[in-house]
Amino acid sequence: MSPEEAYSIKVISDIRLSEKGLLHTETFIKNDKYKSTIFLNKQQLFSGSVSHPMFKDNSLYFIEGEKTNSLVKQNEYGNKITLVTLGKIIDYTFHDKGILIIGEEKTDKKLPFKANTIKYRFDSRGLLRSRRSLYLYDGKELRKIVSGNFDVTGVTTNGKRVIISSTATNDDYNLSDVFEVNIDTGELKKITEGEGDVSAIAMNEKGEIAYLGHRKGKQPWAVKEIIFPEEGKSVLCGNTCGNHVLSDLFDASKDKLVFEKDEVITVGQIGGSANLYRISDSKAEQITQGKIVVRGFDAKEGKIAYYYTTPEKPSLLFYNDEIYDPNPDVKGKTPEEIKEGIVEGWAIITRKENPTILFIHGGPHAAYGYSYFIEFQFFADNGYNVIYCNPRGSQGYGEEFAKACVGDWGGKDMEDIINFTKKVIEKYGLSGKIGVTGGSYGGFMTNWIITKTDMFSAAISERSISNLVSMCGTSDIGFWFNSIESGIDDPWTQENILKLMKISPIYYVKNVKTPTMFIHGEEDYRCPIEQAEQYYTALKMNNIPTVLVRYQGDSHEHARRGKPYNMKDRLKTKLEWFDKYLK
Repeated sequence: MSPEEAYSIKVISDIRLSEKGLLHTETFIKNDKYKSTIFLNKQQLFSGSVSHPMFKDNSLYFIEGEKTNSLVKQNEYGNKITLVTLGKIIDYTFHDKGILIIGEEKTDKKLPFKANTIKYRFDSRGLLRSRRSLYLYDGKELRKIVSGNFDVTGVTTNGKRVIISSTATNDDYNLSDVFEVNIDTGELKKITEGEGDVSAIAMNEKGEIAYLGHRKGKQPWAVKEIIFPEEGKSVLCGNTCGNHVLSDLFDASKDKLVFEKDEVITVGQIGGSANLYRISDSKAEQITQGKIVVRGFDAKEGKIAYYYTTPEKPSLLFYNDEIYDPNPDVKGKTPEEIKEGIVEGWAIITRKENPTILFIHGGPHAAYGYSYFIEFQFFADNGYNVIYCNPRGSQGYGEEFAKACVGDWGGKDMEDIINFTKKVIEKYGLSGKIGVTGGSYGGFMTNWIITKTDMFSAAISERSISNLVSMCGTSDIGFWFNSIESGIDDPWTQENILKLMKISPIYYVKNVKTPTMFIHGEEDYRCPIEQAEQYYTALKMNNIPTVLVRYQGDSHEHARRGKPYNMKDRLKTKLEWFDKYLK
């Protein structure tokens, strides 16, 4: 398999039930650009840079554009009309008085920028020259309803009442709340209490609201629930609501819930699976089954459509008891499940004599599971065994398990990973060399492991963390995330600076003997490229074989939604490094 073949797939990236049937969007790579096609009942309607299709009064609405976004309307028997153009349109919905739109104004990125808040840049967005505001388009003009030095992150309405989620109360720490909006005055009424996270919101016809999130403050490991804030109720679906199971599919999926009558439909996760749940009478009922990962869905008038992934299939669409596969010729290798104590993992074994690559996930409170992984299948097809697991800290096994790595990065989590690796080697009698790779927290763990053991013959560390102190001052979230994850309050006391250094891989860099490649996006604001630069320079000065690969224009998402040319080059580059040291 070549990198070009690996990325030749189509992924379903949006679905919407309508009075005319099922709208769905497929995203693919063409001429090193992301393109999408909108289908109605599997019949092609539009193709290009299009997304978010929706029918209203027999007209089709969707977002179109690359450098700027336009909301367009296609009448049933007429021309396509551009309604609104903004720098970026995030989402939209229909109100009795017009169309509610979340968007960003277009700005000039060449002008000087003045920062006056702690959070002044954000990964995949760059410098925050414009913020995400709520607009109303009444058919004639676009009016800004809610705006400020914060983001509107979601909007829902029953046509009269308007509810948003927003970071208005604590934008620096990216905490979000639910507000009711007076669309005539822009006045906000806060509905949620305390501090927490709001990942998705929904409203039913009666104006009742629900959201997916938690009220546990700055706790990245917190289990999410479906919360009914005006009723004081919350319901857990599976081990956590929402989907934390990782994939490198470029479908840009995100959390969602649908609230109709007295029922909420959403996704819940147990271990490495994510399925749909129906919440009614304060109880959650699982309504899809199997070792699958639901990436998106819609529900309307008793009907449900959803798209999901499996280890063998990138993207499948289920509707009306039928399964549609946009990639009928693609069938990935099936991983075998491995259990090592409390740790769940998987292995794709090609031959026991082949070299093996250990993959470590990011987060740390994400998870591996029953998703299709482009990279896993690529390496398996190129003669490698692929192994991966969910150590302590992973989401999907309860909050205590997710919290177990906090204040202990590189402790019990590394122990779980090493024990899992040894178990797989023993179980299958693997005799080839072993490599290790991971991104973000997985990059931290890659950097950390090679200071503690020489069992790996090569390493590739991506969008990694090497110095928790410098990251506190350079990352968009590092100033609070690093502190909390390290079990401290203030990262700038001498005592805590020393503690952060002692749990940083760079502190032990003199121990490294493993040939290590670093891969980083130059516009990564989550784990800035200076993290890779430090470790690379240290290894160079210590005469350890090392290479730093920099991808221009790419953010922290470089392996999932990076520039397509860079993503293909990345697979080629990783394969060359592992071939050199493992084969």
